[in-house]
Amino acid sequence: MSSITTPQINLVFQIVILAIISMSFALKRMHKYFLHGITMLIGVVFNTFSFLLVMGPSLLNFREFILANTLNRISLVTLAHSVLGGVAEILAVVLVASWHLQSSTKGCMGKKKVMRITFILWVIALALGILLYVLTYTSILS
Repeated sequence: MSSITTPQINLVFQIVILAIISMSFALKRMHKYFLHGITMLIGVVFNTFSFLLVMGPSLLNFREFILANTLNRISLVTLAHSVLGGVAEILAVVLVASWHLQSSTKGCMGKKKVMRITFILWVIALALGILLYVLTYTSILS
């Protein structure tokens, strides 16, 4: 019997974050902007913890493999996942920090394009993270 690993927990955690963000978009469509902001804040905080506690250290532990095998598909997926995920995380933190738990939506309207870009980058990074998990921890694509 195999035990649950940190990468498995993190994968499930990222899917939970996706559910939170999806719920947040539903709240936005219902014009519940304050709740939309709160749920996005929760998603960003959860992702930041995941980044700091799991993904960042994992990347640092993996750096020797990446440097020795730069054109390996695992290295390329790792680098793309890291860069896109890092940019998405920085943008998300800046967006949430600029909101300051305001109930007004005036400050958000001008950031709609950046919000979309952030979401797209995060979804691509999530997809790459899932691919990286499959490549690293399963034999599905071997």
